[in-house]
Amino acid sequence: MKIRSLSGLLDFIEEHLDLKHQAHVERLHLSSLRFENCQTLPLSIIPTSVQEDLYPLSEAFADPRKMMFNELMYSFGSIYSSVQLKDFFPLHIRSNYGIGIMPSIFGAESRTIGDNMPWVEPIGLERAKQLLNEGIPDVNRGLAGRAIETNHFYMETLDGYPKCAKAIHVTQPDMQGVFDIAHLLLGTEIFYLLYDEPDSVKDFLSLITECYIRYRKALTPYLRDQIEDDFICIHGGIYPGSVLLKEDTAMINLSPSLYEEFVLPYNKRIFQELPGSVHYCGGIQQWHYEVLDEQGTMGVNYGNPEMQELSAVYSENYKHRRPIVGWGGNQEFTFQEAIYQNGITTGITLSCIVRDLNEGKQVIEQYKKTKQG
Repeated sequence: MKIRSLSGLLDFIEEHLDLKHQAHVERLHLSSLRFENCQTLPLSIIPTSVQEDLYPLSEAFADPRKMMFNELMYSFGSIYSSVQLKDFFPLHIRSNYGIGIMPSIFGAESRTIGDNMPWVEPIGLERAKQLLNEGIPDVNRGLAGRAIETNHFYMETLDGYPKCAKAIHVTQPDMQGVFDIAHLLLGTEIFYLLYDEPDSVKDFLSLITECYIRYRKALTPYLRDQIEDDFICIHGGIYPGSVLLKEDTAMINLSPSLYEEFVLPYNKRIFQELPGSVHYCGGIQQWHYEVLDEQGTMGVNYGNPEMQELSAVYSENYKHRRPIVGWGGNQEFTFQEAIYQNGITTGITLSCIVRDLNEGKQVIEQYKKTKQG
């Protein structure tokens, strides 16, 4: 059955949504995130075939109804699939305007090529220096304001579906991280500026940090992302804290000394105001664990688990009771044996891709039969 309207999709989800199961899902996530012993670790199933039913990105950007349809169908998970599979995906949607939301507050434009997520056009150092004299900009500008409006639309729409309103979390858009925002605004020139104009870069990072905090607080009335008091739904899972910093650029491209100078102080400032977690892609180096500890990171998501050795990664994070969220990502469920072999029964949540709903049913049914621990 193909569903092509938002109302039809919400009707379908409302009919198939099991509130008792979803409450169990959230309890299971929290149990693992708190390092309580779990008989079954929560596993989210992501069928890729549902992407065929999505509206083109350009249409979704222009129409919040189409964006909401896409988010319900497929994002970091699939609510449409999950209510049928009864897997362990925590149901949530976001205003998906890409990585340009925070840069747009500073006047940066996003450009879409084909049906790909948009690229940000850098504003350059001279404009950044002008912004320093202007102070914190209006956080309702550009895509940031549109994200708020779209979240508001989501909440109003869900209110017409009692079970959906209770079970589906409306979460934060992609706010990136401080250094990653600076990289988007300054372009690759930022890596030269760290040496040529370090003070200007630090001043700009401070401005971005305060803007990040202000925008996150402005979002609060337009979010239903909290799970109890200390956790949020975001980025495909449940995370400790109230924000998720994206550190793809900083973790992979900076040396330990540069990270300590140009990233750590600003992340610590955010986490003092808004405790939270970190996501980054690429390989893991030993010093990453040290800075995650120092800045007070509550949880971590690795974008490329296929590049890591699970036993070592789990051990390092277990020392500091820092849970790993969404291990597996866009992999097939080939990491199951590593979970069992390492005797992991807590402190981690899992996700994997499958081709379609039929394969998803096979994976989750077999998984539920397997007792861990």
